[in-house]
Amino acid sequence: PAARRGLRPTSVPALLLGLGALCLLVAAVIFLAVAWSALGVAGRTGVLLALTASTGSAALTLAQRGLRTAGEALATVTLGLVALDVVGATAAGWLPDSPGGAVPLAVGAALLVLAVLWALLAPALRTPQVAAGLGLLVAWWGALELTSGSVLVEAAAVLVALALARPVALPRATDPARTALRVSAAGAAAVTWAGLTVHGLAGALVHPSVRALWVEDGAGWRLLAAAALSAVAAAAVPRLRVRALLLGAGLLLIGALAVAPLTDEGATPLAAGLAAAVLLGTMAARVLPRAWEPTALLPAAALAVPLAALVADTGLRAAETVLGMGEPFTLGSDAVVPRAVGEPEALVHPTLLPVVVVVLGLVVLALLARVPGRAPGRVVRGQAAALGLALGVATATSLASASAALWTAVATLTCTGLVVGALAVRHDARRLLLASTAVLALAAMTALPSALLCAALASVVAVSAVSAGVRLVADPDRALADVVLPVALGGALWAWAEVGGVEVAVRGLPLLLLLGLVAVARPRQTTEVPAVCVALLGGLAAVGAAAQRPTSLALHLTVAGALLLAVSLLHDHRRRAALPGGVLLAAATWVRLADLGVTAPEAYTMPSAVVLCGLAVLRLRHRPGAPSALLTPGLTLATVPSLVWALADPLSLRAALLGLGCLGLVLLGLRLRWSAPLLVGALVGGAVVLRELAPYAAQTPQWVLIGAAGAVLTGVGVTWERRLGEVRAAVGVIERLR
Repeated sequence: PAARRGLRPTSVPALLLGLGALCLLVAAVIFLAVAWSALGVAGRTGVLLALTASTGSAALTLAQRGLRTAGEALATVTLGLVALDVVGATAAGWLPDSPGGAVPLAVGAALLVLAVLWALLAPALRTPQVAAGLGLLVAWWGALELTSGSVLVEAAAVLVALALARPVALPRATDPARTALRVSAAGAAAVTWAGLTVHGLAGALVHPSVRALWVEDGAGWRLLAAAALSAVAAAAVPRLRVRALLLGAGLLLIGALAVAPLTDEGATPLAAGLAAAVLLGTMAARVLPRAWEPTALLPAAALAVPLAALVADTGLRAAETVLGMGEPFTLGSDAVVPRAVGEPEALVHPTLLPVVVVVLGLVVLALLARVPGRAPGRVVRGQAAALGLALGVATATSLASASAALWTAVATLTCTGLVVGALAVRHDARRLLLASTAVLALAAMTALPSALLCAALASVVAVSAVSAGVRLVADPDRALADVVLPVALGGALWAWAEVGGVEVAVRGLPLLLLLGLVAVARPRQTTEVPAVCVALLGGLAAVGAAAQRPTSLALHLTVAGALLLAVSLLHDHRRRAALPGGVLLAAATWVRLADLGVTAPEAYTMPSAVVLCGLAVLRLRHRPGAPSALLTPGLTLATVPSLVWALADPLSLRAALLGLGCLGLVLLGLRLRWSAPLLVGALVGGAVVLRELAPYAAQTPQWVLIGAAGAVLTGVGVTWERRLGEVRAAVGVIERLR
């Protein structure tokens, strides 16, 4: 069948009717604005009643005859006219003077009543169903302004919306219309309930005392009413899961109401209250049937969020205090952590931190228990290890917050990371392995002010990484141990050198050698990349601290190049490492030559050119069919830098030797039938010869150059004209073909 184009047949009347309804409403607004003052009271009343009654009766008639689209359009016009009637009556003085909220209240009430009556008379129309919820929201807004936010008004609006959302509200309505009413009323109920809840929570946060909650501000009554309305909504909902969530929202508000007075008492009482509420919700979830678990888990998880924020704030303050103790490697291992940054009231007490973390861990485990498709034994082991990991971190944070010795926090984090890492290696738990690595990294940051602590920690981590790399079998798991090993070894070497008082300028070479040996022993990218990064950082620090920087840089480049060449020679799959190794060796030579004050280009380029040419000759000998273009990089590097200097000084020994060398390349290319030496020798030698000719070419008379240019141009012109004539003749021949 042919593809349909243009508008659908049903879209045309909908479009026309929509435009017609819009025009009628605009005309009504213009009428009220322009002609209202010219009519008397009787005329105004007659016009309003006539317009509203005519459009309403027309909408009902059309809907009963099955013209639903037309009925929807005229119903929209009727509802808009009702709103305009109320506004116009207020502007004309028909209604008594009242505060600003009276007009929205009257408009909303009129829309709500008319929409409900119309929904009963014409249940097939959807516009009145939607207008019911909108009218309720407008009336709610006006009533709040009139009563200054009365809790009774807010609760009554929620109850009305819930009553409209009942499935039995319109027994004769069709399914689409009934769905529209339910959705509209449910949206109004959600908005009004959210307004009541937000109003109560804002008052509880601003005035959290018991007197303000229940006597002065009344926020407690709002929260209590919102919780009760949640229970009412749960009773009206047929779905069991939604009912459990609504009951959980009510319990959450009750929990927030119980904890709110503790916000004025400091972080410690607030954390204790939140922890008790969260623990109570978690224990209740374990007792309830699985279908009703969200009733207890929802408030527990929601109250766990501010509890976690308090713990995180205390942990960040403790970390800031530890990192601010001094510069790296400036303190001894017996250093004591100072008092945490900030007021004591803003911090959770150190002894409470482990308990709070255990409670948070129980909530997380209860939420994870609802995830299907996991092996029970594996889940239990992972949960226990994760809970122990969190407890160890919390204990270290508590020690740092309690102004204990720095080594106690470092030792706690290290033991936690090592124990969890050992469990991860034993049970092949990749996520726990990542978590233990993160904890060890946190321990390293904590130990940074003390060189001895860093050295001991890095040594222990290096030994653990070697053990884990030996025991792990899967490549993704072994990759993490391979990454940690060079970092730990580099950190241990640097920290022990700091403890021993070794100068920074001398530490680079041992670091390079150690990490190079690691890369040679474990030729994997997961080991090589971090080893290169750590060696680069250490080498830069050593070169920057050296008294003779060029000499130190040349030495480090030589060692690095030699290590790369060793890797390429010992391992077949790392042959490509020879290229950067050769580059590093060449760079080391150049740095050293520059340090010695050598300016001749051949000293820099000839060694690399000889190596490149030698490799090319070897390839050509082993593969007779290989192209001689393999010699081009080496020959170019051997001749072009000298050519640049020879062009600047043509009457020199360098120019003569370069010319002889180019002659030899040409003869060699002819003898061996290799194009690369022939081309390079001819081009470079030709440039040398032309440079020798340049002083004499400058003495040539100008007319010779002009005559030569004229001859060339004439020859080109004659050739062009002849070719053009040939083209025309060919076209003529083709045209005469039959």
